[in-house]
Amino acid sequence: MKREQQAPNGYRIMPGWRVGHLVEQSTTRSGLLVPPGTESTSSDALALVDIHTGHRFWAVPTGAWRFLWPENNRLAVAVRNSQIIAEEQDDPPTEDSYL
Repeated sequence: MKREQQAPNGYRIMPGWRVGHLVEQSTTRSGLLVPPGTESTSSDALALVDIHTGHRFWAVPTGAWRFLWPENNRLAVAVRNSQIIAEEQDDPPTEDSYL
């Protein structure tokens, strides 16, 4: 992975961080509902969509930072890479995968 991820608009994400938009209301593959606004009162993971790739990922809400992404003024959430629990892959699951 690159040291920094450069967005086409000139904004960059610093090493060790991942930024995504909140999924308005979604369910994880395990069926847990993760509505926006409950991150601080719940033990549910944050369901996010990566701002660069469009892939979904799930992260522990502790220590997450919310802000408006300058490109589109949408609510974005920054989490440390170490807080990521799972993420969507391009490759389809194999027989050996756990999902």
